[in-house]
Amino acid sequence: MTLEEKITFYSHEAAVDFQKFLREKECGSRIVVEHSFSGEPYFEGTISQFMNLIDLLAKKDEEENEVDEDLLHMKNDLIERKETLEEFLGGHKEGDLLSDSTPSQMLAQLQTIDATGDDAIKKDAADKFVSSLMVLATLEDNGLLEEEGENYRLKEIKAADEMTVMYAYNDFPAVTQDDLAECGIASHVRTSSTTDYVITVGTEVLFVNTDEIADFLDHVDVDEEEAAKFVDAVFFKQAFVGKIHELVAEGNASEEALLEALGAPSFPLEGTNDVIS
Repeated sequence: MTLEEKITFYSHEAAVDFQKFLREKECGSRIVVEHSFSGEPYFEGTISQFMNLIDLLAKKDEEENEVDEDLLHMKNDLIERKETLEEFLGGHKEGDLLSDSTPSQMLAQLQTIDATGDDAIKKDAADKFVSSLMVLATLEDNGLLEEEGENYRLKEIKAADEMTVMYAYNDFPAVTQDDLAECGIASHVRTSSTTDYVITVGTEVLFVNTDEIADFLDHVDVDEEEAAKFVDAVFFKQAFVGKIHELVAEGNASEEALLEALGAPSFPLEGTNDVIS
């Protein structure tokens, strides 16, 4: 068992604040900055191109007497998306100001209905909210919106089936590069990076009150589960070391005697109804 313990922060400021707290408790620590990179592959094409791809894959399945229910569901989703976009675009023209159309404004409207309407009205409002979010997201992805104050302005009109949409790689597990090329669909990888600040705390932490540690972590920017895991680890190590100290004080100083005593099924944690095993 290592007596050092680690905790991860997502901001340098929070990590430095925790180091200051530890220094005040005469506890040593060191920060290591860890960078991680990840990539999310996806397909990009127009609604029309994806419809062609789905038809192409469905035809292959038909030749093998197979039916892919996921493809059918995806096609229905695309048709519904296309119809929703056509309905929206049919009621607007280039340059229109889309008032009451930001996500926060629509959510406020939904919450008002949720507080006053019956179940049927609530469901209808929720469906419209989801559809409106889809329309806004698609228009934004296609560069057709510009922010103006707290609203959006429609920069131009574009045919619904020519709107660009994206799907994850695993949505089309059976697709080949030839299929993609035939339908004009491109492959991309969306990359992202994160920076973590990992603090390794010295063994002096075993003499710091865990309630004080928990209280401090409650007031800084750190993941709740990460903080709880750290506090629990320190608490149990304190209990373990305390038990060893107790055994030595009782005269069980030999390695054999300590291993025998610590090999017992469990021993109580002082001040609690819990046991450690």
